[in-house]
Amino acid sequence: MHRIPENPTRQQVLAFISNSVSYGNLGAFIGAGFSKAVLNDEFDEIALSWGDLLDKASKKLGVDYNAIWKTGVGYPEIASSICKKHSDDSGCDYAHSLSKLKREIAALTSWYPDKEKRDKFSRYLEMLSPSWIITTNYDMVIESLLTGRSIPLGPNDSLSSPNGIIPIFHLHGLRTNPEEIIIAQEDYVSLFRPSEYRQIKLALTIKESTTLLLGYGLGDVNVLTALDWSRNVFRGEEATYPNDVIQILRKDNPREMPYRDKNGIVIVEAEDISDFFEEFMVVHAKKLVERDKAHEVLKKLANKLDDPDGAMIEQFIDDSDFRSEILKELSAFPIDLISGFVSFLNKCIDETWTRSQPKGAFEGYNQNLIIILDILITFSINRFPPALFQSAAYGLQRVGYYVGEEHGKSWAAKNTWDSRKYELKKEVVDELKNIADQHGYCYVKRLTQLIDV
Repeated sequence: MHRIPENPTRQQVLAFISNSVSYGNLGAFIGAGFSKAVLNDEFDEIALSWGDLLDKASKKLGVDYNAIWKTGVGYPEIASSICKKHSDDSGCDYAHSLSKLKREIAALTSWYPDKEKRDKFSRYLEMLSPSWIITTNYDMVIESLLTGRSIPLGPNDSLSSPNGIIPIFHLHGLRTNPEEIIIAQEDYVSLFRPSEYRQIKLALTIKESTTLLLGYGLGDVNVLTALDWSRNVFRGEEATYPNDVIQILRKDNPREMPYRDKNGIVIVEAEDISDFFEEFMVVHAKKLVERDKAHEVLKKLANKLDDPDGAMIEQFIDDSDFRSEILKELSAFPIDLISGFVSFLNKCIDETWTRSQPKGAFEGYNQNLIIILDILITFSINRFPPALFQSAAYGLQRVGYYVGEEHGKSWAAKNTWDSRKYELKKEVVDELKNIADQHGYCYVKRLTQLIDV
């Protein structure tokens, strides 16, 4: 499942997030609500919203925040109005006032979680294990939770990091570099340039990931634009990896069932961010146990393929159900099994040739062909491991000489080819013809010419 169903259950959404963690492409958009969840409690309101930050910063600048027009106005415009008022009142130029506001914002966001909260939320983020984090926060609360595992990046930095380190991209700037903070209307102008790296990178990152929104409302035009671009500008084939956008929405009376909003985002309501994490950790822990068991099964199968005994080789040739099960596992986990399987296949094919050596033993050729056809039919061409395709094509070339109704040919093999050749997908047949032309596989060419697709 590469996308969450249209009307998912809560369990399906949490399992999807878990699958994305295991796949390695889960990313997180983190907003002010996350810092509030980490820092604030019923006694202390340490982390502030954007509006509260501007209120406090304006007081530091000696500007009456209540005198600033705010009805129907966004926070960037309010920030610009504060700077304009400060500039007019103090007689300094506007750029100086803007710089002063940014320094006050940097000072006001000097937030650090206590040990108890740090331990709790560090555990949450480590379990979530995001490949990247993008935040609109100026503070470094996330970095304090991922000590030694993350790197802070500013709006002018590339979204990249050393191996094993989570990049935390501060879309609106870092408090440690006040001049880079994006807060006023004019700061946003550069963000909307059509060729801006940031906007393209955001869109591609969302397209290539499962994106989890934590403590973040979709009010930022940058992010809405990136979301739109990821779905409409950078269109492509259906994703072959986990890919969706999920928002954890805090509600006093949360709905049990997730739902999609008008933007197609999956909404999961929770009374508190901590409640979501606790719920996710239970599901993820179970999923990890299941994956460990599945990995052990794959490991055992891979070991058997690397060093098969005669009984396994004979079972693969003679037992169609066993062969089908092996091929099913191979198609689901080609990276884990392909190396051992190619060697195993060659041993099975060799055994069919041994069976064909006695005079009149034409059934061995038929068994040989059946194995090759099963492989060619199992995979679509875009999911076909190249080494396996070459082995199958070469095997078809070798056995192709004996497929026919003439003296010395296998009639059973001819019947098998005639009855099953149309099960081959057109793309596979075309590629067989290509490899036949390139390598001079005359019998492959003769057999595929008999397929009218």
